[in-house]
Amino acid sequence: MKTVNTLNAFKSLQTTSALCKAANVTRGQLRLYEDEGLIAPQSRTEAGYRQYGTDTVDRLKAIMHLKELGFTLAEIALLLSDRDQGELDVQAIVRLACEVLSKIDERIAALQVIRAYVAPVALGAALNVIEDGGIFTVAPSSNS
Repeated sequence: MKTVNTLNAFKSLQTTSALCKAANVTRGQLRLYEDEGLIAPQSRTEAGYRQYGTDTVDRLKAIMHLKELGFTLAEIALLLSDRDQGELDVQAIVRLACEVLSKIDERIAALQVIRAYVAPVALGAALNVIEDGGIFTVAPSSNS
């Protein structure tokens, strides 16, 4: 059975273009989130165009914020699924947050190592490139 939207229902739905603009996402991101099961069109037009509910903008913004915090799409899907079912597993959220925090700490540590090599260059220090068994190391010049 084909679902035909009334004029009032149509006004409350958004096209892909309007949704992308309102949520500040690309069509590619929208399709990816749809493929991952994070969002779904509420209906389609007779021509097959996707139509999204007005709540989809908030959902996309939540997805983007969770991504900024370091959550993977799989983790976000889990969180949204629990929310959609009306069940928030607080312990699972805490575990995920701890894992994300650990990943952030690892990235910070790696960036600090890189910073130790880049900072002298940025300060104009002369550097030597030393080859040790095929591995190149940047070291401060002995002339500095």
